[in-house]
Amino acid sequence: MVFCGTNSGLEISSDFPRNVNYPYQDGIFIGEPKQKLNSKNRKLQKTLAAKYLSLLTQRDSFIAGTSPVIMFTKNRSPKQVSHDLREAETTLSVLEPSQRPELVFCPGPAQIPMSQHKIDQLTYKVSLDSLSSYPLTHDLDTHWILNSKAGLARSGLPTPRSDIFDIASSPPPPSACCASCESSASSGQSSMPESCTGPRLAWLKGESAKILSVVSSRPVPFVFKNQQTWGGAGTWVVSTAEDKQALIDDLSGRDGVLWKVLSQVTEENAHLCPAAVLLSDMVSNAVADYGITFVVGPSSETPIFLGVSEQMIDQDSHAWVGSTINYSKQEELKAKFRELVERTAKYVAAKGYTGPVGIDVLETAEVGATESNNGERTKYHIVDMNVRTSGSLALPLMRGHFFEQGGLNCASSFSVEFKGKMGGREGFVKRWKDEFERGEMVILSWYDDLDGETSVADVVVGAKEDKDLQVLMERVREEAEEVTF
Repeated sequence: MVFCGTNSGLEISSDFPRNVNYPYQDGIFIGEPKQKLNSKNRKLQKTLAAKYLSLLTQRDSFIAGTSPVIMFTKNRSPKQVSHDLREAETTLSVLEPSQRPELVFCPGPAQIPMSQHKIDQLTYKVSLDSLSSYPLTHDLDTHWILNSKAGLARSGLPTPRSDIFDIASSPPPPSACCASCESSASSGQSSMPESCTGPRLAWLKGESAKILSVVSSRPVPFVFKNQQTWGGAGTWVVSTAEDKQALIDDLSGRDGVLWKVLSQVTEENAHLCPAAVLLSDMVSNAVADYGITFVVGPSSETPIFLGVSEQMIDQDSHAWVGSTINYSKQEELKAKFRELVERTAKYVAAKGYTGPVGIDVLETAEVGATESNNGERTKYHIVDMNVRTSGSLALPLMRGHFFEQGGLNCASSFSVEFKGKMGGREGFVKRWKDEFERGEMVILSWYDDLDGETSVADVVVGAKEDKDLQVLMERVREEAEEVTF
């Protein structure tokens, strides 16, 4: 199992290059100025490595059982490798041996030791360029498209009405443009250089103008989405004229989102339509925001329901920052979403995928309040589909610990970052000693930087009532910062 994340803006390490064939437009790619998206930006690489190679992989490893989990080290220095291994093993040592994965460490996705560990196939969280040479459980192209925004819009599943706007052609390759483009590409820079003077510049300006024209003429409210994002990145909720102007500002110019996204298009990945954008109707009068997780097995007729959580979204960035679950309501919610889960599982299985799936669903107060892309009148709209391990996946699987054994009705999982003297796993466990001993707190993922300056973690807390859960969550957040992707 390869649970790591990836980035298309810059390499995560010298052994983990940026994704080119399968672009992902995450928060770093969307939000950082493109001059920072280069291999010389060691600080940003360090941040990415901690989140994408450790935080995500440790967290998802809780579902792996005894299967081998591939983990990538920050670099090849013996000191760093030893530290990375120790951080992961410390986290996962709380699992009993029958539920503890075999951890396989290697420098990058091109160096996975398959034969040494008798691994026949790999399954993965996101499509990585370097995985194309391995035997895989499902096709990289198909998986990328399944997780794309256009893929959901065309699925036939109930999702808000969307208009998909794609580019007409791929740009000339850097080698056929100008000296600046050729030099930039050879140095690994993700975006077209500002010094470009060739046909790629003309192509990019033309395609950008088309998309900006569509956005400018669209009446509010609406939702704008990039084609392939995660963690809430690449989504703009446009409620007012001021929001629309802010979106246009974000998209425009040589440091704008469109410049970076269009620069990702190559002859090799043009068939995936990585630069497509979607304009969707806003869901009217949403009354609840659910994250539903289930497993699609060999028989799509009987998906394994795991649970329904509620999403926690940052109000400023609209990024996902965590989830909560109420265990006493799960049977009721399972019945409520049974048909939607079965339909989604059938669609995903028909594409050749088996494994965990998460769908984000907005519920409206009335049937048909928002027009669906397939013309269906419904109260339940799938606004995102994650055909992979999702951030809330651990919550339903911890029902036994929190609810059945501990009598705790509610739980929440969220990612946090600690800096300075507040950092450090050992110090955190000491500060929250009583909560850990009562079983009200569990570390799903923790990574202390080798220099001791920063820690990133995914923590789960439980409580008898929702109000008590909120208090406990706020107490933890008071000493930390939220982690977004």
